[in-house]
Amino acid sequence: MIFQGLFNILDLYCNDIDLFYNNIDHYFRDKIIESFGTSPIEKEDMVEILDEITLFLIKVFVELGFELNEVETEFLDPFLEIQEDEIKAINSPVDLYERKIAPILYEIFLEKIVDYLVDPEVAPLMLKFKDEGFLPIEFIMELRNLKNLLENVREKQENLRKYIQVQKYIINKFWENKKRIESLEDIEEPEIKLQIIYLIYRIIHFFHLQIAFDFSHIKSYLKENLDEWLIDVPLVSLKNPDIYFCGIYLAEHLGVELDIEKIRDFLLDLYDHARDRYVAPLIEATDGVYYFTKSTDMMKLWLNSEQINGLIQADPVYFEPNYLKNLETSQLVVILKLYRQLGIKKMESEVEAIKEEIEKRIASEGIKQFRDGFVSSEATYYVLFSHYMNNTLEKLKDYDILDNVVSRIYRNLEFLDFSIDTNFDLISELFYSLESLKLFNCIETKEMIIHLAKFLFPKEVVEKISAIKEIRKSKAKFRHLKVNRVTGETIY
Repeated sequence: MIFQGLFNILDLYCNDIDLFYNNIDHYFRDKIIESFGTSPIEKEDMVEILDEITLFLIKVFVELGFELNEVETEFLDPFLEIQEDEIKAINSPVDLYERKIAPILYEIFLEKIVDYLVDPEVAPLMLKFKDEGFLPIEFIMELRNLKNLLENVREKQENLRKYIQVQKYIINKFWENKKRIESLEDIEEPEIKLQIIYLIYRIIHFFHLQIAFDFSHIKSYLKENLDEWLIDVPLVSLKNPDIYFCGIYLAEHLGVELDIEKIRDFLLDLYDHARDRYVAPLIEATDGVYYFTKSTDMMKLWLNSEQINGLIQADPVYFEPNYLKNLETSQLVVILKLYRQLGIKKMESEVEAIKEEIEKRIASEGIKQFRDGFVSSEATYYVLFSHYMNNTLEKLKDYDILDNVVSRIYRNLEFLDFSIDTNFDLISELFYSLESLKLFNCIETKEMIIHLAKFLFPKEVVEKISAIKEIRKSKAKFRHLKVNRVTGETIY
């Protein structure tokens, strides 16, 4: 997900990359046909055959010189799961290859191409690619030219090296601590247990590693202790989510069956308590309302217009600068996000007041959580998303946001420890840094691609991409994940 922007830059810069794609396609298509044939496959055998093809391809990649654990991680991607709406279109092993496997194969190769630009240890693998016929001479010349440009601008070369190692470092950190992470499921305090597991799961899910981790204990806990975790607690924030929300989220993603009606009744009671406790719930308890609405969505509990109005109504005094300045930047964006999600359109002056306050948090050193506060990954993500939501990303083009995001990932990883004393701020900041990188990569607009290129590549690359009038992605064979402009969720 954090390589998609890099792949776009390569695709736009290299005129002959299509030849590379074609060679990969011919090589693997022939191997699939040779080993699995072209005969129709029964629908009930589809998953089994896909598994067989996957194991076969892993062996092929290892024979080509790839690391086994690296390739196995790539094939854990949930994209390989066959969805109901895909079954009718898949009739043969070749169909499975084209629809489910080929995009991931291109990405595996493209990641190595990017590595080659900054890592001399990849050279033997590139020679193997050349010997096997993957690399046409025209594409080799373009890559050598790009590599030379990077070697002449050491700052960009180092930026690119640090950037592409982010994924490897995080995955290694989580693999090395796999047993410690799984043992966190046995923490007795439900609040600490669910909040830690939720935040860690979000990062594991970001890199599609959830299949490799044992969450059986937390699944049993969620199912057997509903009354213990279906509670509301004070001091809720985006770093310390509501316990009930963490439970609902984990249950949905881990496939745990819950008492839906009991949860819906709890949420309706929670709504009544919020209306009794707050004059303006959305403003006074922004994060709590945010988790409440996310929970109602997951439970398919649709609020009526009267209930929505009860959440968002607020006296104009709450939108005066003296009040807004005391709210966190992320809270300000969440308010705008909830207005959009709940379909609120008649609050133009309030929205403008919030936008003006958000702009005061953007500085040359980064995006701050308060006007005079500290730079925050959480604030960075939400401000990026706010501008994406409002089609105003060009306003951020002159800010060096990526350097701050990448540096904070490395700093947080250095101090991150998986235990009952795990620092929630570190995990949360790591998660929001990754979410920021997702926006830079999956919002495939020209300004976002150029923003990424400015940080990672010399000016010659930026100038070539800038000169392209219209960015078209039809020829690019890798996946183009997108981000929902309202919810921020990844669209696969």
